[in-house]
Amino acid sequence: MEVEEIRRIILDQQQSLEEKIRNEKIIEREYNYSIYGNNAYLITGPRRAGKSIFALQLVRGREYLRVDFDDERLYHLRGNELNKVLEAGYQIKGRIEAIILDEIQNIDRWELFVSRIRENYPVIVTGSNARLMSEDMATYLTGRHIDYQVFPFSFRENLRYKGVEPEETTRGISTLKEELREYLERGGFPETFRFPPRLYIPELYSDVITKDVILRCRTRKDIKGVADFLLTSIGREVSTRRVGNAFGLSHQSVENYFSCLSSAYLFLFVRRFTGKSLERYSLPRKVYVIDPGLYSTLKGFEIGRLMENAVFLELYRRYKEIYYYSEGEGEVDFVVNDRAIQITYDKGGIDDREFKGLQRFSDRFKHRLTIVTWDEEGKERLRNGREVELVPLWRFLLEGLKP
Repeated sequence: MEVEEIRRIILDQQQSLEEKIRNEKIIEREYNYSIYGNNAYLITGPRRAGKSIFALQLVRGREYLRVDFDDERLYHLRGNELNKVLEAGYQIKGRIEAIILDEIQNIDRWELFVSRIRENYPVIVTGSNARLMSEDMATYLTGRHIDYQVFPFSFRENLRYKGVEPEETTRGISTLKEELREYLERGGFPETFRFPPRLYIPELYSDVITKDVILRCRTRKDIKGVADFLLTSIGREVSTRRVGNAFGLSHQSVENYFSCLSSAYLFLFVRRFTGKSLERYSLPRKVYVIDPGLYSTLKGFEIGRLMENAVFLELYRRYKEIYYYSEGEGEVDFVVNDRAIQITYDKGGIDDREFKGLQRFSDRFKHRLTIVTWDEEGKERLRNGREVELVPLWRFLLEGLKP
């Protein structure tokens, strides 16, 4: 490609971005990420979760060059032509203090370009496939790049976007519950505030599978079927053997599919807690979807599953290791750090099953015990004397776990 053609594309993208910022509501995200100096910064996360806008917030106050390589006009650009992008940028800007490269994984050997220019600018690279981008960065930038993750709006960010201030009055709590039910139904993808989820979400789901799974992982056979199966299994155990038998795939193929779907931030998996680290990798795992709106739009509004998925996502934002517990009749939805957490909609009272799971778990382990509910708040005691904290979902999503 010629420099003049690239320059025209960058100017078109710049105009489109300025119109978007002018016409859309932009909020500060709740991440504490920042730029520390000249280096490479990798921002990964689901497609259309707001990575590009967040990258702009990171370079606020600097003269920046931004190029979106998801533009079909740049698909034929070769890795050895990337310096022409820099040349076109200087023609437009005159001075460059930071560079944003959106979805640059579409260009072969992009990591060589980033490795070279990171010495002179903060270079922010965004992408929708965590595994492949991290592998590419690690090849030439081992120990010389910083990884960030950006997700769809949390419930807190959803309230901020809508201008709702949490209040613990009777009216305020009623409002929070209404907003929470809507959040579980619509989800946190920013563009669902502009487009009906019933139209937007199916297109997004298809784009992720096509662009971030099939094209990036170079796999086709039944991947859409596996994804649909996982979506119907949210909050349940899945095993590679069961999926393999259902779709006529080998154990290794299913493992690869799971990895691809997780790297594309469509599904995330939780391993079983046993107290023995090696066993966790050979047992079935539970599956969750990256945003509650994907499940409610594509499969229906099942509040129990959506509550569990929302709790998982909040834990995933805060903690590195999350597990679940299952032994005999005893089940605990999540185990994280020193906490064992159950989730229940509690219509008509908390089911004995929730207490039995915590009872069995607490007979073996000394974790603090929590049940996330829809309405109930307070404390209960198990037969063994252990205390259980009851926390309504709206409070959990606003405050997290108490220290």
